[in-house]
Amino acid sequence: MSPSQHHPVYGAQSALAPPAPAGGPASPPNQHLQQYNIGSSVNVTSPPSYPSTNDRNLLSTQWNRAGRLASKSCENLSNQISNRVSTITTYGIVKPTNLVTKKSVQALNQTAALCDRISDKFDTVITSIDGGVFSGDERDLYIYDDLSQTSISTSPPTGAVQDRKASNHRNANSDKGSNFFSKVWLYSNSRLPIHLPPFKIYMDTYRLLCLAANYSERAYEPASPSTAETHIPADWKSGTKAMVLKSLPIDDMNTIVFAIRGSQTFMDWAVNYRSEPSSPKGFLDDTGNACHAGFLYVARKMVKPVADRLRVLLQENPARSNASLLITGHSAGGAVAALLFAHMMSLTIQSDLNYLTGFFKRVHCITFGAPPVSLLPLKRSNDTQHRKSLFFSFINEGDPVPRADRDVVKSLLRLYSSPSPNLKSTTTSMPEYPIVPGSLSPAGRLVVLRNKPGSHTVDGEEIIEAVTVEDDMFRTVVYGDPMKHMMKLYRRRVEILATRAITGADW
Repeated sequence: MSPSQHHPVYGAQSALAPPAPAGGPASPPNQHLQQYNIGSSVNVTSPPSYPSTNDRNLLSTQWNRAGRLASKSCENLSNQISNRVSTITTYGIVKPTNLVTKKSVQALNQTAALCDRISDKFDTVITSIDGGVFSGDERDLYIYDDLSQTSISTSPPTGAVQDRKASNHRNANSDKGSNFFSKVWLYSNSRLPIHLPPFKIYMDTYRLLCLAANYSERAYEPASPSTAETHIPADWKSGTKAMVLKSLPIDDMNTIVFAIRGSQTFMDWAVNYRSEPSSPKGFLDDTGNACHAGFLYVARKMVKPVADRLRVLLQENPARSNASLLITGHSAGGAVAALLFAHMMSLTIQSDLNYLTGFFKRVHCITFGAPPVSLLPLKRSNDTQHRKSLFFSFINEGDPVPRADRDVVKSLLRLYSSPSPNLKSTTTSMPEYPIVPGSLSPAGRLVVLRNKPGSHTVDGEEIIEAVTVEDDMFRTVVYGDPMKHMMKLYRRRVEILATRAITGADW
């Protein structure tokens, strides 16, 4: 047995404890109690020291100060961020937005003002052409940048002094104006396809074409003693202004000519007033083929005056009952002429004018630059009595009037006021302008007069060809050159065609 061991607190202990009884729990060993040894050294840790009241006050003061500094710093940071955001918003968003808005409003106002000026110029030019007072100078189409700048007068000046003033005016301002109408030729659908059926007629028919072109132009001249004029008054309800009807017998050609011209402005009948279709009940056979309300009103008003004038001519010379009646007109006058012709060809309509149809050998209608008049194209009757009657509508390529119903005119004005397409485009890559098809169709057989593709002028004379086109194809083109609407251009081109046909120049 090992010797006992001395514990610093409990004293001497036996090295081994007696074994525990079998099957029972172990019991602690027997220990002898000893007196606490005072001489023993025991290290006891002292309790932690706490700060004094002064220290706590100082710490609280410093903590509060740090809190105030942090709060002030956060407030300053918040103000700085707010000011910076406000500055960025002002200079980065608000002012640029206001500038863009201002520029946009200015651009819109300028575009609207330009569109108004183009519309006014377009109306003025077409109206002056229809009134027979357009000078024919292409510079009269210019629109000047300065609002105070005026273009050349639409009526040609008279006298050497006025000619000289007009010449100086043109030279001084020609470089400041722009012809917005010429950009229409930069689109691929400003021209019809090259290969179209040629217009073929008998040689004697050219005499009637020249007669119609001549008297359609002369309809704008003052009345002569041999010419009778009939005025159709205006109607404020439909917005239709007065029309003028000229009639004269040409006994050596066995023909009576009725030439009709309108005296209203272009925008009046094209856009501003009643251009929507209305039923021709009681006037045409097809009551479902609605017609331009304004033109239809004028045509209805003309039935009695035309019938009265024809009776007078027949009573003056009964031999005229074997003559042909030629109804013709340019622009709005052509539209009314087509409606009167269709009325005379009607089989189910009874009127004083329709009754006189049988008193003439034939009744013809030839129009030039006439606007669209009906939902479906008015055609010549196929019955035996009228199969030799002529019903032609001549259209110069580029003339805007034959396509001028309300929606087309608005689309055309947008084209004029829009930027030009790429000027470097070639013929095969020219863009196509999305012109609206329109709701109304021109009347008669459509004959397009144009410069022969690939040809050049010979001795200053155009090489003109006449081709026929169907209404569906004609609705796809965008025509917008006012210069092509002049009646003197129609007359000259018809005379060129007739001369070449008679002389055999095309053979």
